[in-house]
Amino acid sequence: MLHKYRKTALIEAEQFDGSDETMKKYCITDDGFGETFTFRKDNNCLPLKRGWWIVNLGEITVFDYTFTDWKTMSDEKSRKTYERCD
Repeated sequence: MLHKYRKTALIEAEQFDGSDETMKKYCITDDGFGETFTFRKDNNCLPLKRGWWIVNLGEITVFDYTFTDWKTMSDEKSRKTYERCD
């Protein structure tokens, strides 16, 4: 029988508002297509739009190197995946 589970690990997330301040803080570049942007972190390029979330999933250690695991997701997916706890 299948059961439903809620993720319990805490994450940090910030909603992207398209401001210059946020773009500088997260190394985000405008793709020049209006509403699409690119989030560049730790040699990864992730798609991003205004209203989407920048999610820090925590640190991962691989071969003695520590990386921060980042991802981007739409507001709808974020609300389905995570519950705000502050």
